[in-house]
Amino acid sequence: MSIDLNATRQKGDNKTADTQCRNCGSFVTPQFTRVFGNNRNEVFGCFECMTATEVKRGHANHPETAARARKEMQ
Repeated sequence: MSIDLNATRQKGDNKTADTQCRNCGSFVTPQFTRVFGNNRNEVFGCFECMTATEVKRGHANHPETAARARKEMQ
């Protein structure tokens, strides 16, 4: 049995979305996206723009939390 991860993406999303942080644009691995991302394989935070604690607590799959973390790092 295989799962088509592209089936849950919205129209217009590009194929590199699952290997890029949507908060800062840094590269993330597909495994990172699968573990820390949301159900659409989107990551809104990574170790470049969030602390490890924030990522581990699930904040990388919430766009609002990621935006706040990005502002704090500037």
